[in-house]
Amino acid sequence: MKELGKGNPDIIDEVCSPEFAFHSPNFPNWPRGLEGARTLSVAGRSMFSDAQTKLDDIFAVDDRVVIRMTLRGTYIGEDLPGFPKKGERFAMGGVAIYRFVDGKIVDDWGIQVTCPTDTPWG
Repeated sequence: MKELGKGNPDIIDEVCSPEFAFHSPNFPNWPRGLEGARTLSVAGRSMFSDAQTKLDDIFAVDDRVVIRMTLRGTYIGEDLPGFPKKGERFAMGGVAIYRFVDGKIVDDWGIQVTCPTDTPWG
């Protein structure tokens, strides 16, 4: 996650499977495979400026890893339902479930909730 936050999309080949799939109700037709994973890493960086991510919880069961995180920053992306207005500060709580096969991420289920920055999440 730290390497992706630094803008290192080369890490995708190391951590994601060629069968990678991102499952999100916000983006139901997300492209699959390594290109979909690369697009996901770039999309996140292009939507938020001065973003700071805090890892709140992480646990694993069988082939799944679950993380709960908080992202704070300024939204700079396009107008999307459920997202802040461009230029607004925000706090976004998220839960992601990753399924691994042979040490690589095959599935990513993500759920995010965006709140005003003064809303506690934690």
